[in-house]
Amino acid sequence: MKNFLLNFWSLLTPKKEKSDGSGPEELSEEEIGERTRTKKQQYEEDLREKRSRDVEFVWCLVGNIIGEHPVGVDKELRAGTKHFSPGTKVYCFPPQWGDGYEKIRVIGRPRQSSRFIKVVISSSLVTNWRLQQVFKPRIKKEMIKNNGWNETDESKERILILLDSILKNRGGH
Repeated sequence: MKNFLLNFWSLLTPKKEKSDGSGPEELSEEEIGERTRTKKQQYEEDLREKRSRDVEFVWCLVGNIIGEHPVGVDKELRAGTKHFSPGTKVYCFPPQWGDGYEKIRVIGRPRQSSRFIKVVISSSLVTNWRLQQVFKPRIKKEMIKNNGWNETDESKERILILLDSILKNRGGH
């Protein structure tokens, strides 16, 4: 595997010209290792900077947990979900799995707790979909840290497109 990576890296890195003008010189393993470390450090610094930036708000797709709904083989009526009470406001992350937004990651306050939790739930358990600017520091931090929505117009446009699709497919729920 190491040889494969070194060969692959050598295809991507420019060759040094020999000082005597006789053509390109191969990089040594130490030079390749140093370049790799430098690029990795730069990537990590950029990632830290992106995740720690302070923004006033983030755009977010928001909804509420539905009330009673049938569950199981017997179609027993249940209120809310295992984690959330009916009507709980949840902050939804962008689509992540290519499943048509059937399962979604959300942040919300669970039953009998004041702390926020992140869970994956069925999008059919969410209603009253809408676009909102979110100013809560915890939500902003989690969205930015986990590649969620941000403060840009691009995020707002993506949410509007997703919201339009959700409302068309689910009949406005």
